[in-house]
Amino acid sequence: MQPIVFKNKQEILDRFVLPTDTVLDVGFWGQGTTIDDPGWIHGYLLKKAAVVYGVDLIFDATRLQHPEQYQLAGAENFSFPVQFDVIYAGDLIEHVQNPGLFLDNCKKHLKSGGKLIINTPNCYSLENLAGKLMQKEPVVNDDHVCYYNEKTFRQLCKKNKNWQVEQVHYLYALPIHYRQSIKKRLLNIFYALLAKCTNKYLDCFVFVLKENKENA
Repeated sequence: MQPIVFKNKQEILDRFVLPTDTVLDVGFWGQGTTIDDPGWIHGYLLKKAAVVYGVDLIFDATRLQHPEQYQLAGAENFSFPVQFDVIYAGDLIEHVQNPGLFLDNCKKHLKSGGKLIINTPNCYSLENLAGKLMQKEPVVNDDHVCYYNEKTFRQLCKKNKNWQVEQVHYLYALPIHYRQSIKKRLLNIFYALLAKCTNKYLDCFVFVLKENKENA
């Protein structure tokens, strides 16, 4: 299928999550938003799916309606007694110390025919390339341990053997409600125009993974 350019994460969930789905949100507590923020993507997921679970390294269980459905754990070692129709990992894999273990763990928790949806920064985004030209290194999140392009991400899945990349899409603005600087908002407008010509410089990838049946 033709790549889709999503404006925000809400559009990703609208595309891939059904109202009947049981969903796991890995890294649900989020970055740059809080539970009280209308842009908290996990809050939107709670309205979208039938049942929602979550995993993160830090969260306030007293603020959650069903705290028993959440675990204080890393992406590589969470464990639930249920399997999921969809596992969503938004802006997560670039923080993970061992992405192979993360993918293995997701495989254990996904129903047959289910989907793992990952969005992650594009190492060759226009913003990163401009940053590399103007300074020694682009500005990055202090907690990031890697960046991917499409080729390296496909290679990660190929070496893991449990997964194959079913779809590749793009994302150019992370929050539902913009909270970026004026500079970034202007860049998002430029991205929207750029997407009419090419996707290769957009901010983020959206990878949709399915089980590799040859190694099932």
